[in-house]
Amino acid sequence: MARKSMSSFDIYSWINTTGKQIINQRVDNAYYEGQYLLLKIKTKISDILLIEPSLRIHFSNRIKPSSEFVDKQFALLLRKYIRDQKITSVEQIGFDRLIKITFFNIKTFVEILPKGVVALVDENDQIIGATKYLKFKDREIKPKIKYKFPKIIEKKPWELDYKEMIDSISKYNDVTRGLVMGMNLPGEVAEEVLYLSGIQRNANPSIINKEIFDNMIDNLQKLIKMSLEGKGYIYFVNEKPIQSTPFISKSILETGGKMSEYEFFDMALDDYFNMIVPHAIGSKLEEEKSKILHSIEENKSLSSKYIEEAEKLEKQAQIIAQNYFEIEKIVEKIKNKQADENIVNINNKEKYAIIKFGEELIKVYFDEGLDKAIVKLYREAGELRSKSKKAISSIDDMMKKLNEIEEKIELEKVKNIIRSRKREWYEKYHWILTRNNFLAIGGRDADQNESVVKKYLSEKDIYIHADIHGSPSVVLFANNKDVGEEDINDAAIIAIAYSKAWKAGMGSVGAYWVLGNQVSKSPPSGEYLAKGSFMIYGKKNFLKPINMELYLGISTNKEGLPIVIIGNEYIVKERSLVYSRILPGEKKQHEIAMELKEGFAKMFNGKERIYFNALDENEISQRIPGNSKISFIKKGLMEFPNNILK
Repeated sequence: MARKSMSSFDIYSWINTTGKQIINQRVDNAYYEGQYLLLKIKTKISDILLIEPSLRIHFSNRIKPSSEFVDKQFALLLRKYIRDQKITSVEQIGFDRLIKITFFNIKTFVEILPKGVVALVDENDQIIGATKYLKFKDREIKPKIKYKFPKIIEKKPWELDYKEMIDSISKYNDVTRGLVMGMNLPGEVAEEVLYLSGIQRNANPSIINKEIFDNMIDNLQKLIKMSLEGKGYIYFVNEKPIQSTPFISKSILETGGKMSEYEFFDMALDDYFNMIVPHAIGSKLEEEKSKILHSIEENKSLSSKYIEEAEKLEKQAQIIAQNYFEIEKIVEKIKNKQADENIVNINNKEKYAIIKFGEELIKVYFDEGLDKAIVKLYREAGELRSKSKKAISSIDDMMKKLNEIEEKIELEKVKNIIRSRKREWYEKYHWILTRNNFLAIGGRDADQNESVVKKYLSEKDIYIHADIHGSPSVVLFANNKDVGEEDINDAAIIAIAYSKAWKAGMGSVGAYWVLGNQVSKSPPSGEYLAKGSFMIYGKKNFLKPINMELYLGISTNKEGLPIVIIGNEYIVKERSLVYSRILPGEKKQHEIAMELKEGFAKMFNGKERIYFNALDENEISQRIPGNSKISFIKKGLMEFPNNILK
């Protein structure tokens, strides 16, 4: 069975690897949407720290702020108190799934515990706000109350001495339970230690002597050492993911399991939880769907019941008409209060009787004559048939509503799947794949301009810059191959479109390129280079002016999930399901993004339309250079892959 949350050992590993990396880093922003809390912090792993109380904490390339992350109260509090603040420490409380992240005079407590919360706490430990407000037997989470730890595991298992360990595990029938419940080792760690030590899981604790104890502690220390390397692993049994750990598990690999290795534990956790956690659907929608289905069944039953009762009354009316004189005699007896064996029941208040005629029970009104009684029965039957029609009509209305709800549920499913798409490392920059699949990236700001050159530009790569001040620095990765002029022109679009020329509304702009070995951060003696600026030495290769336009389309990744691509029409049309041409204009980026999303959806029907309605407009918005206008929207040449709309 797949492990559903991070363990205390996972937290220990994360604190001592990733946690150390974020000390002295600044929180650029905070987002919260009820399930995920996101902190924007720049690291080499990712720039989004994902916190899901009770389950996990790690950097993510899958979950990004979207339109779902509205300005909830807790997000506003975080922005007020910790945005632009530096992290001063990251600690695990005891050996438990409780993390304290400290700023100058503010703390956040992250509880990866059952019914856990994230609490924002001031310098006096008073709660400022939390993801949820709860009341427990021994503590309460609500504003202006002092934050109190839940009951925690205080001591690390490997800090116990021989006697403490023996005392801890001897209370249990087998060593596995002793290690897990007595020593508080997480199950996956306990099983690995036992396997490495050659001890059966169900062995009696009495077998442990000083030699075995030393061997177990030695194997535990090996796991600890491995977990501090920062790598991560996902394990599969029968092709199904069962857990992610910061250490290599021989107990799984040597018994038929498989493993995927990751450079960072965070990325292993990111993929693992995406594999095992079902994409949540709004409970309100499911509840509404359930109510509608219940109402539909009720109305179907009611409609059938009305028809059945109407048919009975019509049959009774026919029997009275066909046996008029015989029944009239019985009615006369009722009026004269005479007994008759055929009289079953009399309702003097409503002036009708139930009589038995042959095998049938008949309702007869005795105060107005049989002719009127027959008419009355037919009228009642008609009323029941009318009620049946209304019930059926209500079902039609409810079915329409049900279809709308099911579309919303489907939309939520697709939204959640899209939101969990794995982001590539280069997506935090402006990026493009040229016609021959050379990757080019450009900085979004001065910091990123500095980064793309210092971190990624090699001597044989191509450096591109618009022939105007205020342009992204673009690195076109040559990968030790010859790069043609067409590919350089493709990549130059980043430098042109995302330069100040877009905001200025210029018609076209030139650009130049040089080899990486011509770019330097070292200025001539006595001069100073601002952040994101570089010196170019030697000949510049100038390109023909490029029109100030950008083609933006929706393509798909290997998983069949949408990605927003940009470039010239040749590239984008070829690789998109649908695409558009945008030009400098008056409308803000978010407005254009919304128009594009709606326009893309209108080009399709059914499930294909849902796919586009589920797009995150923020992902579109961040690829639009500035205020713009839409020239056109067209279908691209790419076809929907079969796995997209299952």
